[in-house]
Amino acid sequence: MGHTIGESSMQWSSSENTTDPLSRCQELLRSSFLNVLPDVTQKCQAFVNKGDYLIILQDGSRLGGERAYRFIGWKLALIVVQLPREHESDLIKELNSHFAVVEPGKKWLGKDGAAIEIRPNAEYNLFTGKTSKSDGLLVVVSSANI
Repeated sequence: MGHTIGESSMQWSSSENTTDPLSRCQELLRSSFLNVLPDVTQKCQAFVNKGDYLIILQDGSRLGGERAYRFIGWKLALIVVQLPREHESDLIKELNSHFAVVEPGKKWLGKDGAAIEIRPNAEYNLFTGKTSKSDGLLVVVSSANI
């Protein structure tokens, strides 16, 4: 993934090799498209004013699915990645080798305070407000300190 909970939108955009979403929103709010895209404008205004924003990207890898990033207070606060169910055992082995196990097969804790959880894909809408088209699983990374 290459992201860290607490990173800025500028750090996020550098890892994603794209434009900083905060700068993009500021540009949109100064542009003539203000009335053309009311939903996007409202979300951008919330990001500029409060630092709250959700970015959902289609995963271009062979695994498919989506990746969601939630910013709170202009910092990355939540990462949600959809994965196919058949990758679960390899994922658990990988997480066990790098993180402290809190709940076997379900929850891990990083030295940096990040909490990593495997959750059912049915909970995707709790994090994104969108219904998932996938039947796999979710990897949810957040701050254990929140």
